[in-house]
Amino acid sequence: MKKNNFYKFRSNKHLRSKIITIIIIIILIGAIITFFPHFFRNTYVVTIASKQIKNQDKKDIRYMIYTQMEDGTIRAFQNNNSILEFKFNSEDLYRGLRINRKYEIKTYGFRIIPLASYENIITAKQIK
Repeated sequence: MKKNNFYKFRSNKHLRSKIITIIIIIILIGAIITFFPHFFRNTYVVTIASKQIKNQDKKDIRYMIYTQMEDGTIRAFQNNNSILEFKFNSEDLYRGLRINRKYEIKTYGFRIIPLASYENIITAKQIK
């Protein structure tokens, strides 16, 4: 007597399509998380109040810029390199910013307090 393997083959194909669907969903979520902050862009006129370098380990260096906005509120920004923005001069930009001087800065991203996420500075232009 011959066995019918049709249903066995069909279930393997169904399982394979589920796995492929899950992999595609994971890739899409990763792409959204990576590109999503780049859609939120702002330009601010700020006065640099303070700067700080945070070292979490030797590889993860964060350049923090603390500013005072035109309306008097204090705001923190980060200044990190970004491959997607073709920005590789974060250390030079950090060293070039002077305390108590006014700048027009362009940023992307948004502030998420529980995740310690800050807007990233793309460019800074001194205002005289």
